[in-house]
Amino acid sequence: MTSVLFIVIVFAVMLAGIRLKLGLGPSILAGSFVLALLFGLTPLAWVKAVPDALLTEDTFVLCVIIAVILAFSALYSASGQSERFMRAIRGQIRSRSLLLVFFPALIGLLPMPGGAIFSAPMVEKAAAELSIPPKDQVLINYWFRHIWELAWPLYPGLILSSSLAGIPVIGIIALMWPGPLVSIALGWLFILRPALRNAPRLPAATQQSRNGGDWSGGIPLATAITGSVAGEWACSILWPGRPMEYGVIAALILASGVSLAMARAKWTEVLREAGKDNTLSLLGVVGAIFIFKEILHQGHVVDALAQALGGGSAVFIMAATLPFLVGFVAGLTIAFVGATFPLLFGLAHSTGQAHLIPAILSIGLYSGLAGIMSSPMHICYLMTCDYFHQDPARLLPRILVPGLAFIPAGIAITFLMTL
Repeated sequence: MTSVLFIVIVFAVMLAGIRLKLGLGPSILAGSFVLALLFGLTPLAWVKAVPDALLTEDTFVLCVIIAVILAFSALYSASGQSERFMRAIRGQIRSRSLLLVFFPALIGLLPMPGGAIFSAPMVEKAAAELSIPPKDQVLINYWFRHIWELAWPLYPGLILSSSLAGIPVIGIIALMWPGPLVSIALGWLFILRPALRNAPRLPAATQQSRNGGDWSGGIPLATAITGSVAGEWACSILWPGRPMEYGVIAALILASGVSLAMARAKWTEVLREAGKDNTLSLLGVVGAIFIFKEILHQGHVVDALAQALGGGSAVFIMAATLPFLVGFVAGLTIAFVGATFPLLFGLAHSTGQAHLIPAILSIGLYSGLAGIMSSPMHICYLMTCDYFHQDPARLLPRILVPGLAFIPAGIAITFLMTL
């Protein structure tokens, strides 16, 4: 279990850096350096891993998509369109719970890394009416942004899982459809209900807001969502083999143009206000995460964890633990799917358990989601904490409980779904 102890040390280093206010990027870089040393890499090997991590198409796509997300989010907010749309929605919603989770859940249909920063301003506006403190706003925005991840067919992790398992995406959805229900239930029990315990009732909406809300503010958002779905589909057909996120990038650029055009004569003021964000610092965090991921690969960390957890004789135990550990370490769905599923499915074939691959896949997805939702490395968690000016280390214990609950819930549901 030495490798597990090493992972604990690495995360202790990163969390200490965050608590000492060294910054998210430097703390993650320090963790990657310690990880390299503990798993047998030299300081020079760590230095050489930096360009290997940063000069890739995956890193480029992620950085561009986050930059475009931030640009659109800033334009959408600075132009006043998000506020108008929020008022229109508010006129139709009488449930406090629905008001808080509506926008994170809506943005969750957009399969884009870092999308939580998109819904954060909307959650902030909704929470202000209910006197919800910022720490609860972080948890609500972060959690409900990801409720669809186990069963929404546009998520790259689900598509990659389908390819590795040889199961059609529709077959995975048929197996995993209870996942969003589990996520909503855990979010309600551990996050939303405590946040609403002392919240006031919503004041009655006026007749004017019920009947005459300005829905034009939803046009840029609708452009982003429908454009992303259409863009991913178009990329898969017209540009096979390339990341489908290019379609999302194109859609968000189009939505930004729509938002800017709707600002009319105020566009110079809108651009000036939208420029007051922290894009460069967040891109630095993304770069640090990819360096950390590259060290995971070069240090053969996943293989070491697999050996520590029992090898091929315990494939179900590994399915319940290994994706969690990799997801917790990397904070990325693609990381745990790409790093552990080939190993798990290979072990299933070699041990005569290929017929159990759907169950292994299901447990692995629940376990991996538990890991990324509990991870201090998750880009959405870091970006949301940064937006609301909250300490990621201080809020982490409140995420761990519902995050870890995915594993027993997933095992139970998998057993029922594969009887």
